[in-house]
Amino acid sequence: MPFPLRDVPPVTPKPVYPLHPGWFPRALPEVSRDLVAEPAACPDRPPLFTERHLQAIWYDDRLRPGALVAADGRSVVVQHPGEWNTGPGPDFLNATLLVGSDRTPLHGDVELHVRPSDWTAHGHTADPRYAGIVAHVTYYDAPAVPPPGLPATALQIALRPALEAIPDFAFDNIDLLAYPIGARAEPPPCQAAMAVLPSAVRGLILDRAGETRLRQRAELLALSMLDRGIDQILYEETMAALGYRWNKAPFRLLARRLPLATLRRHAQGSPLRAYAILMGLAGLLPDPTRTPRHAAWDEPTRTFIRRCWDAWWPLADLLAPLCLEPARWRLAGLRPANRPERRLMAAALLFAPSQGLPERLMELARASSSASLSPDELAAWFDFPDAPYWSYRLSFSTPPVFAPVALVGMARARALVVNLVLPALAAMGAAPEAWAAIVAAIPPEEPNALIKATALRLLGPDHSPRLYRTGLRRQGLIHIHHAYCLSDRSRCATCPFPALLQSLVSAPSGSQEGLP
Repeated sequence: MPFPLRDVPPVTPKPVYPLHPGWFPRALPEVSRDLVAEPAACPDRPPLFTERHLQAIWYDDRLRPGALVAADGRSVVVQHPGEWNTGPGPDFLNATLLVGSDRTPLHGDVELHVRPSDWTAHGHTADPRYAGIVAHVTYYDAPAVPPPGLPATALQIALRPALEAIPDFAFDNIDLLAYPIGARAEPPPCQAAMAVLPSAVRGLILDRAGETRLRQRAELLALSMLDRGIDQILYEETMAALGYRWNKAPFRLLARRLPLATLRRHAQGSPLRAYAILMGLAGLLPDPTRTPRHAAWDEPTRTFIRRCWDAWWPLADLLAPLCLEPARWRLAGLRPANRPERRLMAAALLFAPSQGLPERLMELARASSSASLSPDELAAWFDFPDAPYWSYRLSFSTPPVFAPVALVGMARARALVVNLVLPALAAMGAAPEAWAAIVAAIPPEEPNALIKATALRLLGPDHSPRLYRTGLRRQGLIHIHHAYCLSDRSRCATCPFPALLQSLVSAPSGSQEGLP
């Protein structure tokens, strides 16, 4: 459903970093304790990963590289990563490493940092709790001289070389909520600090935290676009969003293995061909000659799958090395409407046409006005009422349903508007004044468990959900959780957020200088 846009100059938008200051103006520069940025030519580069990302990589053998090498050249095999410590002290306790060609066992604690110098910066030099460290694991390479206070026998291990050797690795694929989280103080100090503030100020705190989250998202998109191009990043991020939580990583991996330019070259503008290629590479396209259930398929299903195979088999040998292993997909426990077989059709419809989602967003970015658009009109871009085969189907093996079933759904479409469309427009240099009203009216995400838990922790058990009924304020709650709560291991004792809130009590009337 292309929108009529007038006065569009024939130039291709370019990613803009830093962002225009008119975008998300209430978001103040904010970096939580553990948020770090890789060195770059761009000043003040926003955070790309945190220590928690590194902890997840170390803990999860699906993420942790197998070929680790210590600074002294010895190989390291992680037999047991240790127990994830959610309290003070080393990150992992009682780990077992096999070191060198003779696989000598090494038992003890493991501490992770982004940079080797963080050992000193975080005050571990004279802390007796770190006396049992057997490995100091960092992202960046270790220096020739170990940091002071690191036990003499401790290994120094850098993750960066091994991670960069994995072509499909991406920090964005890591679900940080899937790993242990430290206990909270009861009641948390932020709750008391928030309780003394007027309702309007509490709402403004959430608004500004929401704009902070959107601005960080836009900055990351802009930097990624500078690196890999606008089209490819929009493709990757949309694919990840279509996978939602459980299949986010394989959707993004599929987009990395099959770049948009390659998909379009082989699809030749046909969404059906694009769907067949995506399904074939995903390992999800049923083989009618080998699938035991094919006898139960109805005639429309057999015809549809045969058409997909006719499009896929000429490319199967060429693209076979890129195919995903079926084990990467989570298929059990999903709502039928959210299965990847259906969501990949949405991807095909969005990206196969020559005037697909990237082109439409570029057109909007070039336009001088967005007055004719609303958030729901943007969300309608992801609605396909006449999708081939899937409009009235939930799976290949079940009969058609009586009412159409959306490929994406309005809730997911609205989340795409908030988390992708608006930040992408900011990253592409769209005029911020044209979108100010849209930012203020972004649709709310469904109040999921994270939003509810953060609201309960911050606002107390007797708060009114009306305070965070807007989309921007729900984004603010998500930001507060990720920036402050997720990595806290001190039972809130060293969290900077309560002090930030308390500073508002003594601020001059009307002053908003301290808001996050």
